[in-house]
Amino acid sequence: MAQKEQGVTGSFGTWLAGLSREELAGLLTERPEATADPEPSTLGELAERLSGPRGVMAAFAACDLPLVQFAEALAALGGTAARSDAEALLGAAPDDFARVLDALVRRGLVWPADGLLHLAEPLREWPIGDGPLGLGPSAAVLLPHLRAEDLRRIVRGLGVEPPGKRKAELLEAALAGLGDAERVRRVVAAAPQQERRLIEQAARAGRVDDYQGIYLFGQKGPYAWALARGLLVQPDWLEPLMPAEVALALRGPSYQVPFTPAAPSVGTAAAPEATVTAEFAAASARAVEQMEAVLRSCASEPPTRLKSGGLGVRELRRTAKRTGGSEDAVRLWLELAAAEALLDWRDGALVPTAEGGDPLPAERLASMVRTWAHMPRLPLLHDPDEGRGASLDTRAYDPAAPRLRAAVLGSLAGLPGGRGATGPEQLVAAVTWRSPLLFEDAELAPPYIAAVWQEAELLGVLAHGALTATGRVLAGAEAQTTLDKAAVDALEAACGRVLLQGDLTAVVPGPPAPWLAGLLDLVADRESRGTASVWRFGLASVRRALDAGRSAEGIRSDLEAAAGTDLPQPLAYLIDDVARRHGEVTVTALACAICCSRPALLAEILAHRGLRRLKLRELAPTVLASAEPVDQTLMALRAAGYVPVGAGDTGAPLIERAPARPSHRPARPSRRGRRPAGKHEASGPRTPIDLADRLHGTSPDLPAETDGVGAGMADLAPHLSVSERRMLVHAVRTGTAIGIDYVNAEGNPTTRVIEKIRLDAPFLTAWCRLRDDERVFHIGRVQAVNPAVLMT
Repeated sequence: MAQKEQGVTGSFGTWLAGLSREELAGLLTERPEATADPEPSTLGELAERLSGPRGVMAAFAACDLPLVQFAEALAALGGTAARSDAEALLGAAPDDFARVLDALVRRGLVWPADGLLHLAEPLREWPIGDGPLGLGPSAAVLLPHLRAEDLRRIVRGLGVEPPGKRKAELLEAALAGLGDAERVRRVVAAAPQQERRLIEQAARAGRVDDYQGIYLFGQKGPYAWALARGLLVQPDWLEPLMPAEVALALRGPSYQVPFTPAAPSVGTAAAPEATVTAEFAAASARAVEQMEAVLRSCASEPPTRLKSGGLGVRELRRTAKRTGGSEDAVRLWLELAAAEALLDWRDGALVPTAEGGDPLPAERLASMVRTWAHMPRLPLLHDPDEGRGASLDTRAYDPAAPRLRAAVLGSLAGLPGGRGATGPEQLVAAVTWRSPLLFEDAELAPPYIAAVWQEAELLGVLAHGALTATGRVLAGAEAQTTLDKAAVDALEAACGRVLLQGDLTAVVPGPPAPWLAGLLDLVADRESRGTASVWRFGLASVRRALDAGRSAEGIRSDLEAAAGTDLPQPLAYLIDDVARRHGEVTVTALACAICCSRPALLAEILAHRGLRRLKLRELAPTVLASAEPVDQTLMALRAAGYVPVGAGDTGAPLIERAPARPSHRPARPSRRGRRPAGKHEASGPRTPIDLADRLHGTSPDLPAETDGVGAGMADLAPHLSVSERRMLVHAVRTGTAIGIDYVNAEGNPTTRVIEKIRLDAPFLTAWCRLRDDERVFHIGRVQAVNPAVLMT
């Protein structure tokens, strides 16, 4: 098997070496996982990455239905076939055939060589279902397991003259006979009526349904005639299998496999552009406003985590009530905030992180939409049996979610202008055509598509069944603008006017623009949401704005600009009255106090230039206030030559104990900071065309491991491929993160992302992100090595 894979890789590498720079750059654009760190240094290494099982299956998962059907037909033909044979089996129009073939070639899943079409090795055994087209394995897979006398009987039954009597010569003759469709049909036509009927039935089904009593070639039975001629093969006392060549031959020259080159239509209804644009602006403004409200709510009253993980329904409803959003909307905002690292668990509570900053509303919206498109979770998926469960549950992980969102957006992008889908149920056929490997059964698709539909509507990506500006950018259907520009346009179209009334209320007739909602939330308390939002001004709300650093003049000018008129007299009086009283009483924070019965000594300490970092202030002749905590203040005073002691709550001196000697060795420093700048890093951003320029003209053969570490790794991990060993060596040298498929001592498989790796043969000591701790891994149990970006 290893020799076979090596042969396929070599053939693929030879084809790869014949590509132009532009064609090679296009291939790298279609397969970006092949350029992950460390970059391939030769075409041979690139060929191994592109033809490896993980890379091939990742690229194949993104194929639409006609590409999958084409690959299945080629797999049924043995993985290598003439173009005319594949075209006849598919029954495709020449233009459709050429378009689908070109798409597979651009992905590196099929390549032409020696006048034949070659399918990537991992797809030849067809990892989906029972087999390609429901057929059994090819004769080249089944016959080598038979004995020489069995092959001799098959050759005699097919009427083929073998070139010799050795097993290899008999096998060659048997394969040639079964590969001749006309000969197979003639042999079956001469079979007795009962046997012919059973063989034709097995050919239509692709398998033998009733095989009881069939164990030996010489035994009499309903399938004995077919077994003696290789029309059925029974390997190692198992179920009799019909070689794929035999089934295709008996299905006849007119047999064609299903081929659907055109996407199915989607039921639509009118969706005027003005209506879509208005809803787009409203939903976008509402999304930004509610996200900010959720972040503020988590900062003031952090929700707590369940013992089983995630955020419970009770906390979710409490947060929704505080922020004024629906339960589903808050669930989505929490997931997005966690995915953007704006929220994180700390001591069992969900609190904001330092990553949030204070972005502009348009930046917030663009970031939310971008994160949503790539988030590997479906927070609004509804399970009919279990509901939606806890929010932010670490177990609710769905790596296919980005592909599903892309398929939904791609299906909507093809709708004519001014039309929108009437509902998510109308997209089932189109989505399963665009991404057929997402679901084992199309009946499972509706709840998933409905969840994505609802998420898109809440984010303003979808309105009235049609894609908005941000949705078209995500779907790649809008080349004239960017996601950031679309977000700015959406928020500028939101309502930016407020009606200020004499009863100290403010009314916004529509979804408020984020800047207006932020201003009113600062100086007033919101009372209602909906078609129109209402705020009420009060002493506490105006004081809150002054506490935030706003001045009375600034508040008045901002409100007058938003209203377009002068402030009502009651509101103006309220702002002035609160501003006049604001700051009459001050409260000062101090970290600790320095007490001494000698005022002269405290005066000396206060004037000491070496203690300026303590920011000392005199509270009384015998008391100084320090801005640093007790331990830092004690250290500073002792460094300045004084002999202070700490005191407890009662004023009694505290006894300090010497720290115990550490029982463990200090952790080694990370190697990240010592990583030398490589030539690729120094040359700026890497693009597919740059990488194609560097690789073009290199040898298509696999690289040799001549350096000491590489050769040592080859001895330690001969079961890993060359590219996997190179990635592992690169990670050991630089401390970068990689992903590994690992089998522990109990035989349980697991997937880990490890970094800061140290090699102590035959063990790897590394930091494991899954366990959040340092772990030791035996190299012999590492089954595969992958770029960490593919496993996050």
